[in-house]
Amino acid sequence: MQTYRRAGTVIFVSNRSPEATIAEDIEARGLVVRWARSISAAVDLLNLAREKTVIVTELALADGNWRDLIERLRGIDICVPIVLATSSSTAELWWDALECGIDDILPEYLVVPRLCQLLETQDAS
Repeated sequence: MQTYRRAGTVIFVSNRSPEATIAEDIEARGLVVRWARSISAAVDLLNLAREKTVIVTELALADGNWRDLIERLRGIDICVPIVLATSSSTAELWWDALECGIDDILPEYLVVPRLCQLLETQDAS
């Protein structure tokens, strides 16, 4: 029996590659995993994306931080869901993230189901 899988790309913007178990879980759902080591690399991947895309970023990046990533995406008019992967979830971080347009803040091990939900939401928009 063949199952229908929605196309989609998950771009991890991080100094380290996504954990193998997380990448495997994403790929098992029919999604493509890409890794960008910098904000510039993430922008390049987004410009090449031909399908629905969601970004997972860490707080600190090689060439800035999560806020710098959002500002760069706004500057080139790219609008994609962004999930901040961190175990830190202070009220101040939530406030900043919501003001900047982050869709969610989650520890990395809880990211996969939320990514699938965000990609499905893109279908509805």
